[in-house]
Amino acid sequence: MTEKIHYQLNITVEQKSPFDTPAVQATQGERPFTQWMTSPFVLSSAVSCAYRSMNGVVTAVYRLKLSIAKARAGLVYASVSAMALLALAMTNANATDAVGRGFEVKAADTQLAQRLAKRDAADLPFVYSVSVGMRRDHLNWNIANGNVNIASEVDFAKTTLQQLRLAGEWNVIDAWALRGMFSTGSVNSGTNRDSDYAARDRTQEYARSQSKTGGAVRDLSLALAHKIKLGDFKQGGTLQLTPLLGLSIHQQSLTLYDGNQVMPTHGVLIGLNNSYDAVWQGPWIGMDAAFDFGGDLSLISSVEYHWVNFRAEANWNLRNDLSHPVSFKHVANGHGLSASLGAAYQYSRPLSLHVLLERQQWRTATGYDQTNFSYGGTGYYTLNPVQWESQAVSVGASYQF
Repeated sequence: MTEKIHYQLNITVEQKSPFDTPAVQATQGERPFTQWMTSPFVLSSAVSCAYRSMNGVVTAVYRLKLSIAKARAGLVYASVSAMALLALAMTNANATDAVGRGFEVKAADTQLAQRLAKRDAADLPFVYSVSVGMRRDHLNWNIANGNVNIASEVDFAKTTLQQLRLAGEWNVIDAWALRGMFSTGSVNSGTNRDSDYAARDRTQEYARSQSKTGGAVRDLSLALAHKIKLGDFKQGGTLQLTPLLGLSIHQQSLTLYDGNQVMPTHGVLIGLNNSYDAVWQGPWIGMDAAFDFGGDLSLISSVEYHWVNFRAEANWNLRNDLSHPVSFKHVANGHGLSASLGAAYQYSRPLSLHVLLERQQWRTATGYDQTNFSYGGTGYYTLNPVQWESQAVSVGASYQF
């Protein structure tokens, strides 16, 4: 009968290199170890099997360590290569952008590189500007009565104002932006003349009064803008055109005081406090242009064409034959043209300074005058074209963020 023998092997390995022969020790399992030693075939087979197994395990571990070392070296090499490629890509991108702007960047031209960096800072989301200045207006209106083409006329001349303007721009997406402007001004000085005529073409004047002008003005404008950058010019200059589409409202709240009657008799108009409130409002189109000389200085200009609806209400407080507080109304349609020219200096990355000259010309078509009489009646007369001219000079600053 064959006897079943069970053994348990405990193997201890000491290794100095992957190819050293391991030392094997066997300990007894269920029967004495010395009996198992009596079989040379079993011993040699076990030792040979253990050697091959351990040699394979150790070789695998050694190769695994070698693979890990190679992987680490490869990872370091890949990281360094990626950083180098990224730096090269950024350099190429900057060079491409510079070429796209129409500049030829040279290694020795560090000043031009600084100018490019300053210009790159201009495309920030928000631009806020404030400016102060002086403005002079001239407003004239007159009405016809039957065969007399100019029967009554009021002329506001040399009306000087101090003006404060606030403006903002929001770069919405790509080259599209929204713009807003609000300005207010107070009248410092001015004179006006109120004349009545009995014949055509300002002849046979039978009444005239002169007085001082006071009051205030306000302007509000909103527009959609699209910026277009054109090609390069010599010495690194670029031109940017900005078509505009917007709505605007312009208010003139004028008062007449300290008056004197000149014709037919001389005398002081005690208690004179006439008012004339006019509003010009409607859509407009325009174009802004900015020429950058490639440095800190830019030339700026703009032009706007307006379609307007004109409305005005007046209170002639010393006229007992007229109704109060609305003695008469003016209604007409017209157009306006405004233009500006100036210069801007890029003081720092977010801050720029500017000076601006402006001129405006507004004119209505023939409209109508509605006169309200104190006894309750209403008279309608022809309102001849109303004319308004304005010139202004201002200085200000713009901040980008």
